[in-house]
Amino acid sequence: ENYYSYVLINMSSNNPLPPLSTLPRSIYPPSAYPPPSHFETTLTYPALLIPARRTGEIQKQLQELVFQEPKRKRVYALEEGVDYSKEDLETSYGGNKTSRYNPSLERKLVLTRLGPCDDNNSQYIDRVFQDSRIQSLLHSAKSNSEETTSTSPPGKNLIRTSSIRLPSSPYNLLTVDQVLRYLLPTTKEESNIRDPVIEEIPSSFEVAGHIAHVNLREEALPYKYLIGKAILEKNQSKIRVVVNKIGNIENEFRTFPMEILAGEGLDLDEVDRLCAYDANPKYGQNSEESTVQFKIGPEHESLMQVELKEHGCRFQLDFAKVYWNSRLQGEHGRLVKQIVEDAARKCSNDHQNQTSPTSIRECIVADAMAGVGPFAVPLTSALAPHYHETPIVCHANDLN
Repeated sequence: ENYYSYVLINMSSNNPLPPLSTLPRSIYPPSAYPPPSHFETTLTYPALLIPARRTGEIQKQLQELVFQEPKRKRVYALEEGVDYSKEDLETSYGGNKTSRYNPSLERKLVLTRLGPCDDNNSQYIDRVFQDSRIQSLLHSAKSNSEETTSTSPPGKNLIRTSSIRLPSSPYNLLTVDQVLRYLLPTTKEESNIRDPVIEEIPSSFEVAGHIAHVNLREEALPYKYLIGKAILEKNQSKIRVVVNKIGNIENEFRTFPMEILAGEGLDLDEVDRLCAYDANPKYGQNSEESTVQFKIGPEHESLMQVELKEHGCRFQLDFAKVYWNSRLQGEHGRLVKQIVEDAARKCSNDHQNQTSPTSIRECIVADAMAGVGPFAVPLTSALAPHYHETPIVCHANDLN
């Protein structure tokens, strides 16, 4: 059996990964990624017990503090999730002993949104309830309840702090950020001895066609295959491969070396085999030979062929050989719009001053570092709205 699978089966849910010091190469292989069931547990959430008739009012009043997760309830009937054996249920009502709580429709439980609370971390729950909006609500409810007569129905005005045990979101509803926050140590208390602490969760990535591109920091590299798998599994409908930048842009073509973290082109068995071997002691700790990397090479040429859309234009390119940055889409659009507006003004002036139809001048654009044409193609596309009204000629050139 796989060693890492054995380790995962026999460890607690609070520590999903074995210490890096126990791994031969100090890097988690893809097989260390926990199964979906490992992410699903029961958590304690802070809550408020409120009158049912004020549910809508209180949710609106607290807004940002109300629990919000896709496809999850935020209001529960009092019977659900409340352990009455721990509550003071008996009080005097109309001269008779009766329940202090009314489990009918007079009470509902609103979950606060400041996250799950560990059972042993009561300070976190207290911190949630110290929010000024909640404090104001509790103070107001206490004042109203003191004015209520002893014959009032139980739970008419009371608002109290509480908690509720709920299952966490199923794995298929978790985001990349939520999965990585569960896997990666973000504080020294969560990390094992000598393991690096991840100060910033590496859940963001760029998309170029079917490729997800990340740029991991050094402290995240021991978890790179887990990060890649999380991104791939949470974006299976559009992502086929996850790559990581492993060097700087150092040539005139503005390309950079990459490695595969997950998806097509990655031999999972080979990764596990390499991660299980001790690094050769004759190599330095930071040497290239002591690392586990599956670099993008000529054999991945077809995998690197991507197709994407920007500003109504379709581009086909080799992501390994051509510089492309999806985050520049807004800047591309801004400059194209600026050039078109400037050309339109010149055409308008030419129309006013023309002596013959041939006197209207074309707007000429020189793009000396055009790349794949994020400026040149939208400016000259026959499908562009300005094509028949604002004549633009673009001279585009680049080394690749």
